[in-house]
This record gives sequence, structure tokens and C-alpha cells, in this order.
Amino acid sequence: MNANDVLESLGRRLPPPLAREAKRLVVYPRYYLQARACRRGFRDFGDRYPQNVLFIAGLPKSGTTWLERMLSSYPGFHDLLIPDVASHELSRGGSDDYELPADMFSRFENMLVVTKMHIRGSPHNVETLRAAGVRYAVLYRDLRDVAVSHVFYVRQVPWHPEYPLYVERSLEDGLSLFAERTLSRFAEWVRSWHENADPQACVILKYEDMLSAPVPALGLAARHFQLDDSEAVLSSIADAHSFRRLSGGRARGEADSASFFRKGVVGDWRSHFTQPLRDAYKERIGSFLIDVGYERDHSW
Repeated sequence: MNANDVLESLGRRLPPPLAREAKRLVVYPRYYLQARACRRGFRDFGDRYPQNVLFIAGLPKSGTTWLERMLSSYPGFHDLLIPDVASHELSRGGSDDYELPADMFSRFENMLVVTKMHIRGSPHNVETLRAAGVRYAVLYRDLRDVAVSHVFYVRQVPWHPEYPLYVERSLEDGLSLFAERTLSRFAEWVRSWHENADPQACVILKYEDMLSAPVPALGLAARHFQLDDSEAVLSSIADAHSFRRLSGGRARGEADSASFFRKGVVGDWRSHFTQPLRDAYKERIGSFLIDVGYERDHSW
């Protein structure tokens, strides 16, 4: 269990106000420890890598932590989250509306960094990445599965700003609330990257492809970031970060609603969507799901 897992576990045991305050208190100490590890990694391994920053823009609940951990397996690289983003997430319940600061990447000089954020592909964010010469991976998932994961997750974490909205709701009511509050915004998140991302600097991945074929999916990311993409290295990393290992021994499909790695399957939404939920989601994202390849028509 890494430091983030420990903090997540402790945060779930505290009352909501204390949990949020505890998360705020560790933002800067965590950053300084992460930054020190990134500098040490650059000192020891920096000459191996053409890219010293591996940037992941991921839709929430779409496997970004999984990809971050796999990329952090390359010698010298460590995860790092700047305090600005961590504070924004705590106050807003996410960072999908966060705009990158102009000095974002100058902060990573002489570091080997893997940083994941839930930022959208706004013109500002794309231009900031371009100006810094940073390559990036974009990761998203079927929004119906995102909705299920989001509701299960938020109901378990008292520090989350949306916890009071979801904690007393049934799963069906939570999914209905997600459709009203968040669904259209997340669809626009995906569209923003497809519309604005620089194809030379960006690789777009789907969680479903990572889950069904983790070695080839990781290979796409590794080649994009100019990392070792040999079969032996990719297979070793994928095996070390399999769902069974990350979940503490559970097989995929064996759920633990209290775990960050809850179930690890595709299409779980089918087990939870009633007809009214299907109708509500079709109204909001029916055409979107066809556009991005998750459905062929509106008959689901």
C-alpha cells in the first residue's frame, strides 16, 4: 500500500469535516516528499529518458491511477501532484474544470515526474502543454460505468465535497443525480480532448482497451513517451499492476465497494440501470456514445 492508499484509508474512517481537513493538511507535505523523490529519480536516471514529464489527463474513475502507477514503475519516475490541483479538487470535488498555471512545467525542472490530472482539453490547457513541449496521454471510459464507479466511490469517502449529496441515496437515486449534475459535463470533457488535442503530442486511450489488453495499451503509452516498450518490460509492469494485485487478491468482477479498485470490469452499468435510468442517460448522452464508439444506435 503506497502513501496515497494510506491517506485514502485513513480519510474514510474520519467524520466528513475532519476527513476534509486531514486531506488539506497533507497536501503540501505530500508534495514536498513527492518532489524530493522526483529530483532524486532525475539525478539517478535522468539521462535515460527523452521525456522527463509523463502527463496523464484522465476522466475521473477511468483508470488514471492505474496508468499512473504503471508509468511510475519506470526507474526514477515518481508520481507528483502540484498543491494547486489538490486544493482545487478538495474544494470543487474534482479538477475537470482546472486550468493549468503558466509556470506549471517549469516547476518540474530536474525531476522525473508522472502527473495525472482530470483537466479538460480546453484551448488554454492544450496550449500550455504545447508551449512546454510536453507529450500527454488522455484516458476515458464509458460514461455509464463512470457513473456507477463515481456513486460507489463518493459514498465511501467522507472528505469528498459531494459526499453529503450521495451518502444517503440509493444507487439508483445516486445515478439519477449524477445524470443531472455531471453527465453532460463529462461528455464535454471527452469531446474537448478529441477536438483540441494535438495529435502529435497526444495519445488517446480507452479504459476498456487497457482492461482487455493491458500490455498493448501500455505499449502505446510507453512508445508515445519514448520509454522502454520491450515485451518483457511491459509484461512485467502489467503483471505487477494487475487488478488482482492492486485489489489485494480479488479477481476481476469480485466487487469491494470500499476499495479504490472496486470491481475492474466493463459494462457493470447493465447490472444497475433501470429503464428510467436508461432513458435519462440516452436523453443526455445517447448520441455521444455513438460518436465515441460505445454504441451503434439508441437501442441499448
